[in-house]
Amino acid sequence: MYTTLKKEKPMLRHAIIMVCVALIIALFLASGSAWDVTARITTAVLEASGVKTYYVSPLYLMYVRLLDGTVVGFQIWLECSGLITLLIFSFISALTIGLLKGDLKAKLVWFILSASIGFTWNLSRLATVIAIAYNFGLPAFQFVHFVLAPTVDFVWVVSTWALGMSWLKREAQQ
Repeated sequence: MYTTLKKEKPMLRHAIIMVCVALIIALFLASGSAWDVTARITTAVLEASGVKTYYVSPLYLMYVRLLDGTVVGFQIWLECSGLITLLIFSFISALTIGLLKGDLKAKLVWFILSASIGFTWNLSRLATVIAIAYNFGLPAFQFVHFVLAPTVDFVWVVSTWALGMSWLKREAQQ
């Protein structure tokens, strides 16, 4: 005896709501307020780890005197806010998890939690690459920031997405 598989109707409304939440988060991350928060938190983390920094708020500019004596300014703008990675994550999530059958509240909680993890991950990554510049110089900073950082960002995107998919599947089985 054969059973026919019924095609699941995509939850378009859930995906649209998730995209709207992602756009709200993206608007914040594209603002000077997010850049200021990012720079202030990064400065505090670096100061706590012994890296002397000076932050100029209106310019979103962090000055660090490297161990070789060079003073370097790190501008905290759009690229450092985590916006690009969050947009990629949001697109993937809305078109996969958002469209699947499941509780909208659970999807939104998971999505906001994942975006928070991504923001925290971004702060850690930014503090780490500036600490690398402080300890090992600008060539090491450039390699880590422009080559390794996108790979590291890939880790949180895939991990939180996979956890969301498995959580949603587990919820559906109960």
